[in-house]
Amino acid sequence: MLQGMPSRKIPVFLILLIVSFAVFTLPHVFSNTASAPYADGDFIGDHFIAPDTSVPQAGFPNELTPELPVEPGADPAAEPELTVTHDDLSTEPDAPADNDFVTVKMDIADISHGSLLLINNDHRFDIPDEPGFIAINESKASSYRVTSDRMMISPLAIEPLNDMMDAFHDETGISSVTVISAFRDYEKQQETLNDYIKLVGRAEAPKWASLPGHSEHQAGLAVDFGLYSGGALRTFTGTGVYAWFKENSYKYGYILRFPDDKSEITETAHEAWHFRYVGEPHAYLMHENNWCLEEYVELLREYTPSETYSVTYDDRDYEIFYTSDTEIPIPFDCEFDISGNNVDGFIVTLAF
Repeated sequence: MLQGMPSRKIPVFLILLIVSFAVFTLPHVFSNTASAPYADGDFIGDHFIAPDTSVPQAGFPNELTPELPVEPGADPAAEPELTVTHDDLSTEPDAPADNDFVTVKMDIADISHGSLLLINNDHRFDIPDEPGFIAINESKASSYRVTSDRMMISPLAIEPLNDMMDAFHDETGISSVTVISAFRDYEKQQETLNDYIKLVGRAEAPKWASLPGHSEHQAGLAVDFGLYSGGALRTFTGTGVYAWFKENSYKYGYILRFPDDKSEITETAHEAWHFRYVGEPHAYLMHENNWCLEEYVELLREYTPSETYSVTYDDRDYEIFYTSDTEIPIPFDCEFDISGNNVDGFIVTLAF
């Protein structure tokens, strides 16, 4: 007993009251303390505690071995599906080695993005608010000319264009081929149409120049060629040595968009100067089978993720299919490209 402190006895009824309070209260206190840190889900060692997982109190935490709920019919040992959003889209998807596929999520708006857009009198293309086009003159090879420093093109098309023009120059020594038109805005397209109305009349003009909103030039995927010679521009007819482009452009992902034998399908007169980027192996397939873009896009509707169009080109194996789904399964061990068709879905190209 401490000196100076008077001695007091605690009544028996007060002792009984304290003991009773402890017996009924402390288990609840420890129970809430154990479960509270995991109310929103958390990890304990290698185990994830979901919000609705009951936490056993005996031996906590050393004997804690909760299991994740498993959906009926699911394989508990299987890895969860990996989902890739469009913002993270890569041509070399990264996934666990024991997964067969990743899922690429597209937006409905992505139907109007890509290299296989079908843009014609029936299918309008709206120029994006931020199209991301680049100036040809800032990235071009020295093997060809452009008529304006402000001429723009899609980034998808510039490197293949340079490669094609370099190859033509290497074979012929000619550097007179000139890009006279690439991206056009609505106003410029209307001016072009008006010029043709003056030349051939209002009824014939749409066969030579599309209405604003229906021209491939508005996607930055098409180029028109001319010939610069003697200080003046001349028409590119695609004849003689320049027939090289019709015969070889597919090697660089380009096609002659409006051949003379497809006018009834394209509803556009033959334009020997108009080349369109569609990418590989699509340009090769269209060239080899004499398909125009309208025919090719329609053909691909027959092929699905389970029944693909298969082709070997330039020592690579490709599988191509169409889908209207916005969630697209992609094998994780391949490169891939997804392009909207500007109509109603996506064309998927797998390269192995």
